Amino acid sequence: MEETDKQFNHIQHYQLDGEYYDFFAPDKFMLQEIRRRYQEFFHLSQPKKSDRILEIGSGGGFALESLSDIGPGYFPLDIPLGNLKKIKDKATIPIFPVCADGYSLPFQSGVHDLVIMSEVLEHIAEPLPVLQEIQRVLKKDGIYIVSVPYKEKISYQICVHCNKPTPTHSHFHSFDETKLAELIRSAGMEPEKFAKNCNKVPNRLHFNLLLKNLPFTSWKLMDRIFNLLIDKPTSLILISRKA
Repeated sequence: MEETDKQFNHIQHYQLDGEYYDFFAPDKFMLQEIRRRYQEFFHLSQPKKSDRILEIGSGGGFALESLSDIGPGYFPLDIPLGNLKKIKDKATIPIFPVCADGYSLPFQSGVHDLVIMSEVLEHIAEPLPVLQEIQRVLKKDGIYIVSVPYKEKISYQICVHCNKPTPTHSHFHSFDETKLAELIRSAGMEPEKFAKNCNKVPNRLHFNLLLKNLPFTSWKLMDRIFNLLIDKPTSLILISRKA
């Protein structure tokens, strides 16, 4: 592990992050990216009302929009307690907020039908122990869905406090299909399907904002065409199953 990883106190970092950054009010362009990402999550996984769904790094609770018509048991898990309180206040489905760390999930083994993680894995200095915890709490044949920035170029700045290199946006890792699949397999889960989400070209052209009311299946067709023509998706999504 690099020196900057060893000194990174992720719990303290994300407690402060929750105080200074409003996860519930992204800019209008980012909001559409987030909405379409969660729509793809649940289009791929097809959760049922009886499912227990755990989200690690629940942020602004945007999963609720896609889950409201299903009404499963939703377990948002995050470090900033204030975020969890806000998610609970806006929920219209059964919700069970959990303030915890992904390295030690406070659940018995084999209790969740679906675990989701949206743009979180790249922030974790050592992702394998977290993925092994996810594998542990999934039911037999349970589903894990993760999204990560696609082929991101990791950059560093000098920290004003310690004068050491620190990764931009606290992104420690860059993923493509091969690297992500290998990591998932090493944690005891089997990759099933990749999806490339939210191509950067229509994003730049404001299509995602202009077409925000377009049904997901129609929007996805447009997004798929752009990704075939220009391989520049914002996110790479992988659906996996407990092996």
